[in-house]
This record gives sequence, C-alpha cells and structure tokens, in this order.
Amino acid sequence: MEPRVWKRIALAFGLAALAGCAPQTVHFVHPDVDLGFVRRCAVVPFQNLSSDRFAAARLQPVFLAELLQTEALAVVDPGATLVAYGRLGLGPDTPLTPEQVVALGEALEVQAIFTGAVEDYGQRRSGGDQTNAITASFSMLETETGTMVWNAQVSRDGSSFWRKLFGGDSASQYDVSRRAVRDALESLF
Repeated sequence: MEPRVWKRIALAFGLAALAGCAPQTVHFVHPDVDLGFVRRCAVVPFQNLSSDRFAAARLQPVFLAELLQTEALAVVDPGATLVAYGRLGLGPDTPLTPEQVVALGEALEVQAIFTGAVEDYGQRRSGGDQTNAITASFSMLETETGTMVWNAQVSRDGSSFWRKLFGGDSASQYDVSRRAVRDALESLF
C-alpha cells in the first residue's frame, strides 16, 4: 500500500478513537428567558443519588469554584445560603419546589439559584482499566417564579485516547469532576 493510504487509515482510527472519548453533555436553556437580568446567585446543597455518600459534598465546592472563576455572577457566601436554607426548614437532599425557590431568592436577595444532583461518582471499568468517572446534572432556577431556566447533564471519565495509547492512570476524581463542571457551565456562559 502507498504511504498516503496508511496515513489516511491512521487518521481515521485516530479520529474514531477521539470521538469515542468525547465528553457527553446535554443541556437546555429556556428559550423565553433573558439571562441578562441575573446578577447575583446562590448555590444550594447538591443532591446525592450515587453510591458514594460524600459525592455531593465533594462536587459542590468544585462547582462553586468553577462558577466563581467565570466571574459572570456574584455568588452568595455558602454559609449565608445554608443559614437561609435552615431558616426556611429545607433539607439538604430535598428537591426545591417553585415556592421554596421564590422564598429562598427573597431571603438571599438573588435572582437565580443553582442546584445539582450527583448521579454517578467514583471508579468504573473502561475497557480493561479502572477509571474515575462522574455523571451529574446542574440547574439554574430563576427566583421570581421558581422556573428552571438552564439545565445540563454531563458524564465524564478519566480515560483518554492518549492515556490508552501510551499507558497511564486515569485522571484524578477531582480533575474529572472539574472538567465535568466546566463542560456544564460552558453551555451557560
């Protein structure tokens, strides 16, 4: 075979491998809402639907740090959010009703509230290797009516084409989580 044919075959395999490693993010932005009115927000405790009982507590600070890094919104201090959450009698693993979102928005003087749910967190098998992985969903609720205006579900793992090709360990759980949060927030900002 000609060298040109081998190059095309190698390129095709490389692109196929990269496509298989692409992160999976599905998102929704409410078509009738102008997000320009949101200047200040809060991040409430995340729900944990995974088998790792500390997954939500580990992911929420990562989300908060990445949200702050965007510099798109002023974010209420997490302690103040927890105090308001407690005053309203809200539990950490309870989904918020629209009425509770409105009440929390008034208490914190915010235009939006971010929520999250960790669906899968920890190690999983990828091929013959163990890799760190996460699946989570994040939402932004506007506080005037409690309507969801943004939602993203993301699934990432620590494997990559280059790690498989050259032999390497999975990316750390923190790095996988951080990349997942960034993917989700990129669909908003």
